[in-house]
Amino acid sequence: MEWKKIRQKTFLLLCMTVVLFFLLIRAREGEPGKKGERAEILEIPEGEYVEEPEEIWSLPGADATIRVLLLAEDGGLFHEKQELDKEYAGELEYYEEENGWVIVNELPLEEYLRWVVPSEMPSYYSMEALKAQAVCARTYAVWHMQEYAYPEYEAHVDDSVSFQVYHNLENQETTDQAVRETEGQIMLYEDTPVKAYYFATSCGSTTDEMIWEKGDRNLTPYITGHIIGDMGTDKDLTDEEDFYSFITTKHAGDLEIAEPWYRWNCYVPLEQITANVETWADARAARSADGILLQKGKQYVLPGNEEIGMVESAEITARNTGGVVQQMLLRGQNGTLKIQYEYNIRLLLGVPGGEIHKNDGSTGDGGNLLPSGYFVLEPAEADGELTGYQVYGGGLGHGAGMSQNGARIMAEQGNGYEEILQYFYNGIRLARLGET
Repeated sequence: MEWKKIRQKTFLLLCMTVVLFFLLIRAREGEPGKKGERAEILEIPEGEYVEEPEEIWSLPGADATIRVLLLAEDGGLFHEKQELDKEYAGELEYYEEENGWVIVNELPLEEYLRWVVPSEMPSYYSMEALKAQAVCARTYAVWHMQEYAYPEYEAHVDDSVSFQVYHNLENQETTDQAVRETEGQIMLYEDTPVKAYYFATSCGSTTDEMIWEKGDRNLTPYITGHIIGDMGTDKDLTDEEDFYSFITTKHAGDLEIAEPWYRWNCYVPLEQITANVETWADARAARSADGILLQKGKQYVLPGNEEIGMVESAEITARNTGGVVQQMLLRGQNGTLKIQYEYNIRLLLGVPGGEIHKNDGSTGDGGNLLPSGYFVLEPAEADGELTGYQVYGGGLGHGAGMSQNGARIMAEQGNGYEEILQYFYNGIRLARLGET
């Protein structure tokens, strides 16, 4: 009986060994439950449905085309005739409307950049600065190519400063080289192209996109306010006293301290502010939800037909990151306006026909806009009465993103275009548009 039990156990052990051996062989061939399963799962059988991610974004291919609406000479949509004074690459599409012709230029993205880069940055700037500009311009275009700015004409952008200046100057050899040597390169933050804002000259500080009505710093964490240079500061530049000290001083470590627009000043009389309000306030209020509001008791509402009359005073009431003016009150004989966002503020304090005294001792002509929103106001009086304001400011342009003259100086100091871009845009990386 004992011998019989031994034989049964031996037979059972032999069977288990054979089964185990068979399973080991199947595992090497990729059977479920073993190492080979992972390679099998990564292969998606052709024609099978795979659920798409909720968030989907795709870059245009390297052969992408952009559609540019060409504005008329007066800045409007409608041309009196189809014929244009310039030759354009790509194709022109014509839309006949009651008020004239709307013209859209469709062309390859890389070709578009050949006329944007020299229109936005002087072609004699250092090559690495031009390459940084090319990447900015391409990225900014790609960001806008996600939707149409003019859906009725399927145009992504127009050719003005509202987007990027296009075809204001002919293409140049140096800027063509910059476009060619950065072909297809854009900036990404995480997995999205950035809103690659840029401007001419900093005052030593930059800001974020809250300076615009629809700006949201949470959506553009790569556009931040920081000091441009190695001076460093522990001051809160949103504080009026701290910013006054900052903007009325030249700081040895500021990158652009020698630039003409690094510091500037001008005089704005109350009569000019009043004229600006009469010219621009209604038009700007019509385009904004809260950019220009009229005081009604303790509330501020969109202005109707009310006029505030002769402006009697101006007061800065809020600053954004980096010190740029965010909010201002204009008090008139018949009412008070609250002005918000840097463009509206610069417009209502503009000095067309006036003079701007620059950092290098030269004098420039004033225009509809103050040079920047980085400024302080000092009351100017005559015979004990307020007549206007002496404006002390710095920088040229909106002040968010890359300073173009800062980029030029960094290039002259030996920095490459990627270093320049990473300096001005927080946490970005470069990517290349792929083939479609």
